[in-house]
Amino acid sequence: MLCVIAKLDSHATEKLRTLQKVAASYEVVPSALYGHITITAYTPDDDKSFVAGCKELLQGIGPFSVLYDKVEVLSETSIIVAAPQKNDVLLSVHNRIAAQYGAFLDHWTCDDTWYPHTTLLYDPHADLPRICRTIQEAFSPFETVVKSIEFSRVTETGYEIVDRITL
Repeated sequence: MLCVIAKLDSHATEKLRTLQKVAASYEVVPSALYGHITITAYTPDDDKSFVAGCKELLQGIGPFSVLYDKVEVLSETSIIVAAPQKNDVLLSVHNRIAAQYGAFLDHWTCDDTWYPHTTLLYDPHADLPRICRTIQEAFSPFETVVKSIEFSRVTETGYEIVDRITL
């Protein structure tokens, strides 16, 4: 699987990592956070043509702001997330790719099912609502600028960034 991700700047990534640390008081260890918002997840194996097509589709998009305005539990996938607002540019990036490749995207990132977020914690056994309430107390909305789109291959041990577009 190859994901198209909006890469967050280091300041936003550190803010999100600080929120993750709240989980430590609940004896839950979150995964390492690579600051990003997944735009799409492409399932076929022809990565090179997909990357080339996306680069063409995303021409003319410059750096854009996103506003993280909430932290919540997505119980269907047992995660706590920080969620940005779906602004016009973020929607445009997603919609351009989904319009061209929608039949090849996983069910989480196609059409109306896509929900932009950054995963802070995954644990199907933890009391996620309780942990989330504590994280929400430490959370303040913040804005960041996305300056690049990356292509991230999902591997057995994590991920590998295979290409990027500077906006």
